[in-house]
Amino acid sequence: MKPAIVSCVLSLSALGFAPLAGAVEVYVSDPTPQYRSVYVPSPLVWSAPPPTRIIVTQPQPTTIVRIAPRPVIVEEPAPEDPPTHPQPQERRDPRASVFVGAGYGGMTSDRGTAGTWRLHLGLGLGATELGLRADIADRSMAQLSNREGSAYRIGAEVAHRFLEGATVRPVIGASFDRWQFAPDGASGSGAFGVGARGGVEVHYHLNPGAALVFGADLGYHRILAAIDDADVSRDVLTFGATMDIRL
Repeated sequence: MKPAIVSCVLSLSALGFAPLAGAVEVYVSDPTPQYRSVYVPSPLVWSAPPPTRIIVTQPQPTTIVRIAPRPVIVEEPAPEDPPTHPQPQERRDPRASVFVGAGYGGMTSDRGTAGTWRLHLGLGLGATELGLRADIADRSMAQLSNREGSAYRIGAEVAHRFLEGATVRPVIGASFDRWQFAPDGASGSGAFGVGARGGVEVHYHLNPGAALVFGADLGYHRILAAIDDADVSRDVLTFGATMDIRL
């Protein structure tokens, strides 16, 4: 657009200056622009691009450790032979037991000492015993009185054993006695009395329900009444040893 306007302006200017010049040549250019291609070399110098770094990241390997359970080995001990002797827990007194035994001892007074046979029968209730004990002094009345003859004592006794389950055990008891005297040449007579005794016993356990009992004791007895046809000492000491079996 601008070249066409410039051409028109130049043409008018030439007409205005025509009288001054002999001849004026007017050149009108084609208003249509002509385009041409001009190749200009690029001053840019091509350079190779920097090398591309390719980083390959590999995941870290995961190690899974599985520990197998250890086998449990149960070893059963070889069966042991049962003990031939009862163990302490088996030595406790049973709730009910029977004592049967016999022994030898003596009885003494201010007149002398006589040998006696001893008998024992008892019912054990745990550590307590209800029993009968007898001292038989055959043909030994002279050591207890001024007459010849025989003397017997039977006592109903309540006894208690200490240290339940132990092998060696103390024992005490109290009794209500019946004395019987048979002097020669006279009718027999009797009297009542009381007594107390103390001793020690050794229990040898055969099994949980049975035991051998070896005992030794010393007792004091008091005769409460006089004896007809005989002068008998009122105070008598008894002593001796007895072997019982407890069932």
